[in-house]
Amino acid sequence: MEGQRLSGGGGGGGAGAPGGIGALVPGGRREVRVVADAEELTRAAAEEVAATLAKAAAGFPSDKPGVSRLATSGRGSDGRQSRHSFLVGAATFVLSGGSTPRALYRLLADPNAPWRGRIDWPAVHFFWGDERHVPPDHPDSNFRMAREAMLDHVPAPAAHVHRIAGEEPDAARAAERYERELIDLFALWAGGDDGEGGEGAASAAGSGWPRFDLVLLGLGEEGHTASLFPGSPLLAGTRPPGWLAAAVWVEKLATWRITLTAAAINHAANVIFLVSGAAKAPALAAVLEGEPQPQLYPAQVVAPIQGRLLWLVDRAAAAQLRSSA
Repeated sequence: MEGQRLSGGGGGGGAGAPGGIGALVPGGRREVRVVADAEELTRAAAEEVAATLAKAAAGFPSDKPGVSRLATSGRGSDGRQSRHSFLVGAATFVLSGGSTPRALYRLLADPNAPWRGRIDWPAVHFFWGDERHVPPDHPDSNFRMAREAMLDHVPAPAAHVHRIAGEEPDAARAAERYERELIDLFALWAGGDDGEGGEGAASAAGSGWPRFDLVLLGLGEEGHTASLFPGSPLLAGTRPPGWLAAAVWVEKLATWRITLTAAAINHAANVIFLVSGAAKAPALAAVLEGEPQPQLYPAQVVAPIQGRLLWLVDRAAAAQLRSSA
């Protein structure tokens, strides 16, 4: 069963609309790859990350209509945003928290492993899919984990590390700051193609989306991903208060989280889930092969529009998948 690839749609929802809820969009591609164990999963993930970032830095895939990889440098004489080459020739990588990504980050940064030398680190811009409402030096911080496991050990320019400001007293303010940075970096300007409307997320909603080259995600035992938890208002099918990022209250944890929206994730060129261990098997089977119930299994909303979705799972996590029997 190791190395088995299970492709296609079926089971789970996707991003049929800007809100991120709906059927799998034609043109989206899903693959499930089963590997032997957690160690092999980490190595397979490292290969995928290195190859994807190298391709992105070389200028592929090309931009899609309504999607920008360029950064702003003010407005031109016609009132539209002029564009600067901040992200041209760069790769954009959205990081995840968790123990499986930690092992991946350590492997990518390992000077004795083959993948470190294949990544043009100064050409990569790093983002986060979600963050805890804690300062960057807190033990629970996803930023701190990625910094200690990888970023401190590779030549990543500080200006290319775009963390979520979890230390903000108001989590909504942290989400707003993160969204504004994304708008600026990806040259997302208000009013869409007709040039009308004022600046800001509220007026720019729906006019364009960042196209991250690679988004890394995990799967919780109850089916959550990023900070999209069961019952979250972000799964209601309506546009959240934030266009790209939002603050969400997680009742079971009695805490705030800051997360990318499903729609922001679903406009990525590549999304990779890393799922390891028998404890994840029931949720993985429900997400991939169960009826669409995104309010119960939020990971079902992830289905990139005109992008690739890869589930890298180990044999223990895949134990309840009918299609891998």
